[in-house]
Amino acid sequence: MRSNLAERALKTIRHYAMFRRGDTVLAAVSGGPDSIFLLHLLEKLKSKLGLKEIAVCNLDHGLRGKESLGDSLFVKKYSAAHGLRFIHKKIDLKKRSSGGLSTEEIAREARYKFFNEAARKAGADVIVTGHTLDDQAETVLMRFIKGASLKGIVGISPSRTEGKFRMVRPLIELEKKEIVRYLDACGISYRIDSTNIEPIYFRNVVRKEIIPFLEKYNPRLKRVLSNLAEHLREDFEFISAEKTRIGNAITRKTGSGVEIDLKDVVVQPRAIQKEILRDSLEKAGGDVKKLSFRHWKEIEALIRHGNKGNSVDLPGRVRASRTENLLTFRII
Repeated sequence: MRSNLAERALKTIRHYAMFRRGDTVLAAVSGGPDSIFLLHLLEKLKSKLGLKEIAVCNLDHGLRGKESLGDSLFVKKYSAAHGLRFIHKKIDLKKRSSGGLSTEEIAREARYKFFNEAARKAGADVIVTGHTLDDQAETVLMRFIKGASLKGIVGISPSRTEGKFRMVRPLIELEKKEIVRYLDACGISYRIDSTNIEPIYFRNVVRKEIIPFLEKYNPRLKRVLSNLAEHLREDFEFISAEKTRIGNAITRKTGSGVEIDLKDVVVQPRAIQKEILRDSLEKAGGDVKKLSFRHWKEIEALIRHGNKGNSVDLPGRVRASRTENLLTFRII
């Protein structure tokens, strides 16, 4: 079972071409079972993958007091024992302005900002996180419940670009329970984050209540949700490439916003059209995360049936307006 787990992770790594020979890798390690197994795996495969160096980064969000301090010290000691460079930062998330975001969203933004800072400091080519199949399934289901678009339901990408770095998830096809079994069987220590069981966070409710309930009807639910994300990602990548190709040709950034020729956008398939409009809103300074289904229907009506002078107000204080020949996006 032990070698099988590593071989399956290696298969994922090779399938998505996550690493190149000579890469310096920065592993994001919290001290939990997933990230500790990730670090163990990277060390095990370092020679086979031709990695130059493995560095470790750890962020203390300042939310759990002595417990999170203990996690950071645990990771620091593990790194020192294995001769790995350790980059650490502590922040106080409680003092940060929410801007309408949840604690989970603020924490995520802080983490990825830190990952980029640490990667620059380490001279890394790749940032590696310990996201598992469980994380993928939970993310897809959460976004489905909240009403996400195709872009949201594709879930966590196994490999993507994050600023100047590649962001990869070698454990994305492994379940958490088999990772824990592996660590316990090998006598490898890890930490448990107490907030992972608190029902105040939506993800924890999905993990502890909704998924177990649905698994009564399909024990392979997590795998099914992960497979769904993979299939949809293939569709989205095609749509995204077409959106970029067409959008670059028909949209223009102006001093006051973004404009599109109506005759060019109305002839596009709706899937492409939506992504072009989403990009235009974002370029104009709008908040694409708060776009609702109602907003999409209003924009569609504006494009297809609106008259000159009609407009729609969108999240982020952006107004989409129709002239005789143009659709414009501008900050109000």
